Amino acid sequence: MGRVQATKKHNICVVGAGHVGLVAAACFAHLGHKVICVDNDKKRIERLKKNILPFFEPQLKDLVRKSFKKGSLTFSRSLKSSLAKSDVIFIAVGTPPLPNGSADLTSIENVAYTIARNMNDYKLIVEKSTVPVHTGRKIKETIMRYRKNNIDFDVASNPEFLREGKAVYDFFYPDRIVIGVESPKAEKILRSIYASLKAPFVVTNINTAELIKHASNSFLAAKISFINAVSRVCDLAGADIEKVALAMGMDKRIGKHFLNAGIGYGGFCFHPEEILFVDKGAGLECKTFGELFRELNNINDNPVRILSADSNLSFALKDLMCITRRKYSDDLIVLKMSMGRVIKVTKEHPIVVLNGSKLDIKLAEEIREKDKVVLPIGEFGGNRDITIDVLEEIEGTQLLEKTWLNNKNMIRDNFAYLKPYLSNKYVHDVKKTGTMRAVDVLPARDILDMYDSNRLFTARSRSATLPYRIKINKSFARLIGYYLSEGWVCEDTGRNGVKRERINLSFGEHEREYISDVKNIIDSLGIRHIEKVQNGSCAIIMSSKLFVYIIEDVLKCGNNCYNKRIPPQILNSKADIKWEFLKGILRGDGGIVRLNNGKNLNIEYATVSRNLAHSLLLLLQSLSIITSMKRCYNNKSTVLTYIIRINGLEQVKKIGPLFGGKWKNYEEIANNYKRDILPLGYKKFDNHALIEVKKIEKERYNDFVYSVETENSLFVSSGGILIHNCFPKDLEAFIYISNKLGYDFGLLKEVKNINESQKDYFVEKIKESMWVLKGKKIAVLGLSFKPDTDDMRFAPSVDIVNMLINEGAVLSLYDPQAHKEAKEIFYSRRKTAKTNKLKFCKDAYSALKGCDCACFLTEWEEFKKLDFKKVKRLMRLPLVIDGRNMLDKSKLEKLGFTYIGMGTSYMRKK
Repeated sequence: MGRVQATKKHNICVVGAGHVGLVAAACFAHLGHKVICVDNDKKRIERLKKNILPFFEPQLKDLVRKSFKKGSLTFSRSLKSSLAKSDVIFIAVGTPPLPNGSADLTSIENVAYTIARNMNDYKLIVEKSTVPVHTGRKIKETIMRYRKNNIDFDVASNPEFLREGKAVYDFFYPDRIVIGVESPKAEKILRSIYASLKAPFVVTNINTAELIKHASNSFLAAKISFINAVSRVCDLAGADIEKVALAMGMDKRIGKHFLNAGIGYGGFCFHPEEILFVDKGAGLECKTFGELFRELNNINDNPVRILSADSNLSFALKDLMCITRRKYSDDLIVLKMSMGRVIKVTKEHPIVVLNGSKLDIKLAEEIREKDKVVLPIGEFGGNRDITIDVLEEIEGTQLLEKTWLNNKNMIRDNFAYLKPYLSNKYVHDVKKTGTMRAVDVLPARDILDMYDSNRLFTARSRSATLPYRIKINKSFARLIGYYLSEGWVCEDTGRNGVKRERINLSFGEHEREYISDVKNIIDSLGIRHIEKVQNGSCAIIMSSKLFVYIIEDVLKCGNNCYNKRIPPQILNSKADIKWEFLKGILRGDGGIVRLNNGKNLNIEYATVSRNLAHSLLLLLQSLSIITSMKRCYNNKSTVLTYIIRINGLEQVKKIGPLFGGKWKNYEEIANNYKRDILPLGYKKFDNHALIEVKKIEKERYNDFVYSVETENSLFVSSGGILIHNCFPKDLEAFIYISNKLGYDFGLLKEVKNINESQKDYFVEKIKESMWVLKGKKIAVLGLSFKPDTDDMRFAPSVDIVNMLINEGAVLSLYDPQAHKEAKEIFYSRRKTAKTNKLKFCKDAYSALKGCDCACFLTEWEEFKKLDFKKVKRLMRLPLVIDGRNMLDKSKLEKLGFTYIGMGTSYMRKK
């Protein structure tokens, strides 16, 4: 960058390697300071050390590489060890929104606590994250409360004003450097850090510095929304917004910046028992908010993904950004929907509803009866086969020391190689018996892959052995289904007082088809079992510590009827594996029920495990089966029973044959339905179903509520319902801060409304210009939130593309940087008719070829440099709709294009 080096070098620690922290760390290092960038994400730190950045930002990658190479920038996961090497600590951790619009300051508090407990000399602690006013005071109070030996320190505020795509430039060439301080010493240090940058300092107290950031962002948003509103008036009046904005901008009291009309700029809480579906690496697990928060409350090294939906409403996995909780004392809104779906949220939580043909957001307290709620359907599992490596799973457990491996051929063929690893006193006994300790084979485990007959066991008698690897195939999936409906784990005492764990499955003696199926599956695995028949029941018993471990700890099936759950490996399996699993689980606790004097049928499944019930709902939903759920207490039981019902002739005919021979007793009824009545309670489409809100209740609540933030602000919750998590952060945060301070900032609320409606207005322009969009080919150029970044958060393109697809248009998309991120949003894992109507192109010309219209959504510089003579030859119709007013209107019109901008073209009143 050619910047002047700092005259005095400081030892700086930047906590947080996100958009703010990583840019600051790299730029401080380039100025000559010694910088440690700390982040608790292990994978992110490892990738940064290899110069793999978590996001795109021009010039940043090169800056990080050079600073890391010369040693001025290092990366660490340990804030504790980094403190000893640093004099100044910049806090740049995330502050995601909470349900009421406020910022979640949990990470900042944790950093402050760690600093307090581990600092041994003077430190200057500087908040750089976007934070509400008075955060500096809270940091100071936290450190004073927990510090040791009254060590001196200062707290300061140094807000960032970096534009994505221009962040490095903005750091080195700032308009101003704002520092909020309480002591001359802190001011002197911060001035010294930034001394080589030629920019004026604005020195204030901490509260003022904190408020400057929010006020600046919100004013820019207001300015953008104002000119967007004026652009609509221009369209209706036949005026030119560019000339209006030019004349306004020449007024020095107004200024010309952010007067470009366009398509707009772009948490809330749950009851702790509400559900989400989480993938921590092994597959989807059904978790309550409370469970997930407890599991992730400590530093979590592994990425976590949440089941969500893409813009076409198909299932998709999205990154979990954070999970938070707060105390709440007020009414919860209880939404009771058709098909037995129920969800409890705070009053201000945004609910996803379908308004006509488009998704909309309503606060929970604004939901009304008959509002339509979305259930995504379709596959979300992977396409790969899943295999359990038993030896790998028990590695690191006490069970490994008790486990033996038997394979006479393998040991005989490789004895010389294995011999150095053997811990037996008489090593030749290993060759003779073909048996060795499992722990001894770990250094040579690659050999095992060359042999199919490796068996593991824990008793020297080898009475119960298990394959070295278990493939989750169709038969094994059925066995898991049988276990969840008819199985349990018990412990008894055998000979010599040895405790034995046994897996039991119990059937009626008349269920010979199912008994034979289970026995055949067990036999195919080579697992010994016994069969006991008594009083009309048949029990199949397996005594194997290893198999119990697989069932309880690897598959996480539970060990009794109350804690049963569907294994994550099954939820993430291919569709054919899920169908086989359903065979097992329905044959156990499922039933076929005659209705209307034997004229109709439904299928029911009952369980007392809430987790199992919600997981089964979701699994069926992934197979496009929509079920209802009833909650009741059966036979004077004090435990709630969940009854899942499958109705509708089409669905019953799909599920009925899973019962095997039993279905023959009912098949004639299904074939003789006099009329196929449409199912009640839902309406199904290609990739989603709709259910209705039936009843709205309030429930007084005084305890913790929980919030999550996902990368696309959507996730699937209890009952398979698609739910929202948050609104854009900065504007919402300032509205909240204003309310908290006693001021109702109505202007900013309207700013948000104008911004959201601008996307609808842009699509209306397209429809006005092209009449019917169905079947028309449209090029969409520019997808990212803004140019020179790959950030898709709050990008207007997401909603605009979704609206155009719903209108039936065929889209070709191009963005210079955001293809990967956009594909994750626009493509589900399963192709549908709608996702087949869009494709990503390698360049702008490829996207424009054969198009009826070109829509420009992001003002990338390369779009201005396109050869529009070539563009006209490529396009079927020369129509350009410029969502950013970035192109030369007169030039395009001379070339024969029809040009439509925002506020530059007359639009008829409807």
